[in-house]
Amino acid sequence: MPPKGAQKPKAQAPEPEPAKPKANAPPKTPSPKKKPKPKQEPSLQVLDRDTRAPIAIEVMIEGQSVQAQPTKNGPHGHVLKLEAPGAFALVKTVMFTEGEFEGLQAILLRPAKAFPFLKLPEEVRNRIYKIYFAPGRVIDNPIVIEGRRNSNKEMWAKAYSESSKTRVGLLAVNKEIYKEAVPILYAHNLLFDSTSTLLDFLSQTPAEVKPRLRNITAKHLVKTQSRNCFLNLAPATNITRLHIVAGVASEADPAKAAKTFYGDAYRFLEAVGAKKGDKMGGVDVLSFGKQALVTKDEKKNPKPYDEEMREEFMDTLKSKLK
Repeated sequence: MPPKGAQKPKAQAPEPEPAKPKANAPPKTPSPKKKPKPKQEPSLQVLDRDTRAPIAIEVMIEGQSVQAQPTKNGPHGHVLKLEAPGAFALVKTVMFTEGEFEGLQAILLRPAKAFPFLKLPEEVRNRIYKIYFAPGRVIDNPIVIEGRRNSNKEMWAKAYSESSKTRVGLLAVNKEIYKEAVPILYAHNLLFDSTSTLLDFLSQTPAEVKPRLRNITAKHLVKTQSRNCFLNLAPATNITRLHIVAGVASEADPAKAAKTFYGDAYRFLEAVGAKKGDKMGGVDVLSFGKQALVTKDEKKNPKPYDEEMREEFMDTLKSKLK
């Protein structure tokens, strides 16, 4: 007998038998997620084209029906798409009132005629060239030459080409347009981040192009390469402005700074002067930014030349060319 106060063990419930699978019941598979239906682009079908058509233009209609459908605003409409390998123009539409095509309407097309550009006055054509080649269609905007591409190491103007990669293709239209337009292209202000980039540009520029250069700006003069840069710039004898923003001199004595600059730039200065018939002509095309000619104060901070020091710098350059 169990001792007094002992509890009887609880009877354990029998484990439920596993449910038997129903006969011939297919296994459950997760239902696939419904994919959103892609937007259907309007389908176009090609209409029969009469072989007697004067130009080969493909005519296509939107949808499967050739019948125009009512629009939301009331009238009937149909979308037509016309394609041809070359440019074409709409002449007019004609409603036939008699004959074989009575009651039908025809759309008359013809190959587009080229605009008689060369018949415009020369002054108008030159104005068009200036606007066409100007960055952002603003004549005074400079063409920025960024430097060499990483792929082929050739000079390029990324921002200029992004707006129109085929812009200079105009020069290949014919010899007459090339002769008129190429001087205007190179007459634009060319902006370089340094004379080092300018040297790279000049090294890749054909000899016949250099005399066409008119206006050049360099943000910084790199003294280690300045002599080679001016030597390559010497054939640009028709230049009207060479502007250097910074880095020309940091010498307290303007005369000494001018002698150093002349030692690097004398070939260019002499070539431009000879072309202009004036020995001082090379100096006359030079201009400098405030940070181009500087000295240092007591705390060794750069201080731009005052007007008197600038005049002494330029006068010293001219005296070296006499």
